[in-house]
Amino acid sequence: MTRLSTAKRQKILDLYQPVNGEPLSLSDIARHVHCDRSTVRRVLQRVSSSGKLDYDIRPKGRPRILSKQDLRELVLAIDRGRALNATDAQRQLTPHASARTVRRRLAEIGLPGWVRRRKPLLKKSSLAQRRVWVKDVEGWGVKHWQLVVFSDESQFSLFPTPGRQWCRRRKGEAHFARNIIPRVTGGGGKVTVWGCITSRGVGRLHRIEGTMDAKMYRHILEDSLLGTLHDHRLCPSTIIFQHDNDPKHTARLVQEWLEHQNLLVLPWPPSSPDLNIIENVWAEIKKRLETYRPRPRNTEELWRVVQKLWYGMDKSFIQGLYRSLPGRVKTVKARKGLSGDS
Repeated sequence: MTRLSTAKRQKILDLYQPVNGEPLSLSDIARHVHCDRSTVRRVLQRVSSSGKLDYDIRPKGRPRILSKQDLRELVLAIDRGRALNATDAQRQLTPHASARTVRRRLAEIGLPGWVRRRKPLLKKSSLAQRRVWVKDVEGWGVKHWQLVVFSDESQFSLFPTPGRQWCRRRKGEAHFARNIIPRVTGGGGKVTVWGCITSRGVGRLHRIEGTMDAKMYRHILEDSLLGTLHDHRLCPSTIIFQHDNDPKHTARLVQEWLEHQNLLVLPWPPSSPDLNIIENVWAEIKKRLETYRPRPRNTEELWRVVQKLWYGMDKSFIQGLYRSLPGRVKTVKARKGLSGDS
């Protein structure tokens, strides 16, 4: 039932007890005020009994099982980390209410349930370095970021372990091929790659065979990084190269090679995949792999499919990632070094 404003209640009284003229019937008043006749009668009865216009005309129902104090304690427990989730908070603080009721009430006040995200552990020292890094680059616009070539390694499995997936099926169809997620011990075979992206599109994709060390990484840079710059007609002295702080990347052998090539390296804060936009490219490829048909049957087929998806990546998608960088930096600064994800 709609709650009437005080102004509308006053109008009902004015029409029922006019200073001049005859009072209107309840039906006429209802038409003037745009409400039900029963609402007009209830307003008049309430005003007559209470003498006030400011009241709630909605009928009183059963009081909520969770009081405002209960709700405050639940929110406090979640905000301070004393409760893992709504069910845990209900068990600790409000055993008189069901977990379903607690979840519903928390959602009503802006605390719906979300799946926890897996993120790198950010120590205090890492947060401090991220804040310093953000301060150094916060003045960069999109054109400045477009000078950066982002790089990283990633791994793709024949049978990856996806998150929760839903399907529609009838009773007795649980084991149909379309309703299961194939799983093989060890992932059924993997392909490890190194790649880089530029503001002009993706660079060369290099398959990593065996365990990569500093010597192999230098070879990858000689072949695939310089090859990428050649493909996109970029001069090494005009770009900024980004890679993370993996020991293979920071080895003296690699550092000397980068200096010899006159490549300017972007200092990178620790534990910061959220700021490396190539991570979004890897995630997009893995997302497309889940629905790719026919499914790769071995690592050679998987490598061919990964290459197809990589080189088929839309340039507008890459350019959108570059445009997102000033906003990412701004968000991390506002969160004092924490991840920019919601």
